[in-house]
Amino acid sequence: MKTNQRESPQPVSLLEHDRWHDLRIALPRLAGLAFTYFLCAWLGYNLYETLQQIASYYVPIPVQDYWRVPENLHDYQTLHWGIFWKQHNEHRIIFPEIVFALDMLVAHGRMILTLVCSFVCYALTFGVLAFLVAGDRKTSFENRVYALTIAAILTFWQGSALALAQPFLLQWPMMQLGVAVSLFFLKRTAETADRRYLAATIIAAVVATYSSANALLLWPLLLAIALLVRLSKQFFVVLMIAAALFVGLYFIGYTLSGNANIKAIFEHPAFFVRFAATYLGMPFSAMKSVGFGIAVGLANFGLMVVLLVLAWRSNLSRTRPVVVLAGYYLFTLITIFITATGRMDLADVELRAARVNRYLTVPFMSWGAVILLCFWMSARLQWRWFSTRNLAVLFSLFILLGTYKLRSWQQYGSDEFASYQLAALSIEAGLTDEELVQRIFPSPEFVDKFLPELKGQKLAIFGRQRWKWLGGDLAQFGAKQEQKLAGQIVYANPVEHGLEVVGWVNSDDIRDPYPRIVLANEQGKVVGFGRRPAAGFPRDLHTSRTPEQESWVAFVNSEIPSKIISVYAVTRHGIAQIDGVVTVPSFESASRTDGGVPVKDIVWHVDKGWAPDGIPVLPLYGWHSDNPAYSSWHGSDANVGRITGEFATPANACVVLPLLHGPKVGGLSSQLVDADTGAVLADFPFRDGDTFWSLWRVPVPPNVKHLRFVGTDNGHDWGQWLAVTTPMACK
Repeated sequence: MKTNQRESPQPVSLLEHDRWHDLRIALPRLAGLAFTYFLCAWLGYNLYETLQQIASYYVPIPVQDYWRVPENLHDYQTLHWGIFWKQHNEHRIIFPEIVFALDMLVAHGRMILTLVCSFVCYALTFGVLAFLVAGDRKTSFENRVYALTIAAILTFWQGSALALAQPFLLQWPMMQLGVAVSLFFLKRTAETADRRYLAATIIAAVVATYSSANALLLWPLLLAIALLVRLSKQFFVVLMIAAALFVGLYFIGYTLSGNANIKAIFEHPAFFVRFAATYLGMPFSAMKSVGFGIAVGLANFGLMVVLLVLAWRSNLSRTRPVVVLAGYYLFTLITIFITATGRMDLADVELRAARVNRYLTVPFMSWGAVILLCFWMSARLQWRWFSTRNLAVLFSLFILLGTYKLRSWQQYGSDEFASYQLAALSIEAGLTDEELVQRIFPSPEFVDKFLPELKGQKLAIFGRQRWKWLGGDLAQFGAKQEQKLAGQIVYANPVEHGLEVVGWVNSDDIRDPYPRIVLANEQGKVVGFGRRPAAGFPRDLHTSRTPEQESWVAFVNSEIPSKIISVYAVTRHGIAQIDGVVTVPSFESASRTDGGVPVKDIVWHVDKGWAPDGIPVLPLYGWHSDNPAYSSWHGSDANVGRITGEFATPANACVVLPLLHGPKVGGLSSQLVDADTGAVLADFPFRDGDTFWSLWRVPVPPNVKHLRFVGTDNGHDWGQWLAVTTPMACK
């Protein structure tokens, strides 16, 4: 009789068991290796993008505060050393000024030397902080790689280019490098009692101090840290004497700017905390609401406090990474305090002063210091839940999400550089339109004063000598191709002494994303040139007919007589014409000083929607008329109607007509006509976003005895309104 026996399971072979065991060990290692490669690739991409952004933001002409440099050019050339002691606001910027002078004297004023120095100082600052972690052999190689890559990914994110691409802001990276180096060598002095390290500490602190006034408070911080790390009494006395000497020298001949308001910080501590947290949380403070930015900054601060408490409890507070990284972070807090004394404004509820791009390198590097210290503490204390690998994942997700959300903010910053490049292009074409020049400096008169000197010495943008193209033959750019390019001339607006022409061209046809544009008159003479700004197409030039990736802008110099203008793109095989032509208008944009005596006996006829002095915004750029300004706004964008004004032609047969309109121009129109025949003499252009007075200079034909202005507002929507004030005879 057979019995039913349950078959016993086959035993797993020893070889198969070893394979599963090896696989369980290998998979985490492979995942960790893949993650490490991902972080390295991400870092490489960020570095590449940042350098690309700096290059695309490059403006070969001074912008904003950098106009101090052309102003000082003669002093550089005559070696007038006193110029380096000259204040900039509350700062003495001796060491940045040396770089500015060298750029002018040996690098043709192109500001490339300044930008290179700025990036090198920024990179070296991170290098000093990163060395504290990279050089610690008590932590594993994997932990150090995580720390360095994550910190560098954020520190060198392409948003940092918004500050690094501005040459005058060299003072910040140079100050930051001096601070990091002084802290590093102070700790080395305490460890080795080597007087050479003490000398290096003092030299680095002097460089920081005389790069930015913020570093005046670096000296008390160094003295406090010297006590913490138990610096020898002899060395401490030397450091204290150096502090007294170099801080005291700073105030010889010093003039207080009057901007500082320390009292406001103590009277409104809650507002100061909000300001400081927003500053500390940048760039993430710009990501969402003001409250979100404050929360991010407070989280940043709270994380550092927790790290310092844990370091103290673990007897790590005197170690080199903690001393230097925490010291650098404390200096960031000092910088925020000093900035708040001059920039904090209780009326600034959006805290815009804490989020400006000029400060970006400071919070970027402080994030790097926090991340480096966090990873180092995790590795040293062998945290379980917050291991370096887990921290790497958490920080990676935070940075990925944050930088993705910051795309529109960065694009807004890029548009500022595009605006600078637009102004530089107009100046290179020989124009000095006030509105365009004010994009790079508030005072056009100041710029006009120094432009001839830059041009005469072939400095800055004039070193490229493209202005010599003007008046030359079109043939200098090569043979003219028969086939026209796919593209369009969208519009041409008069500016002072010329035209601003906007259009687009299919860049695939010429295989150049930034095509060179050349404009020629009916005689084949070059009258202007342009291209698509490398920082992007300026938003205020956008229309529904200008594809952003293929648009270009060019400027025509009216000193070369022209009636009909053709537009060409320069290709590798010569020049190819873009379809369409520009008819030169009979009027041009006028400056604030072109207007003379107001015309007399003007007779206004207005519809019900129009009224005098009904403008919702103040005139910009300081232009003002004592005569009434009739506006269709009068309390509501929905108002519509027509206005006419008749007057006799001025004796010099030239009239300046001031016009103002709202942010949107739909339904708006205005003309100057011959009152006797009705012939249109000028049809004035409007453009969205131009919320400032436009002054139009119109030469009047000899046979026209009476003029009539006709303004029409048929726009009911927001921002659609028109205003006009009394015309003037041309000076």
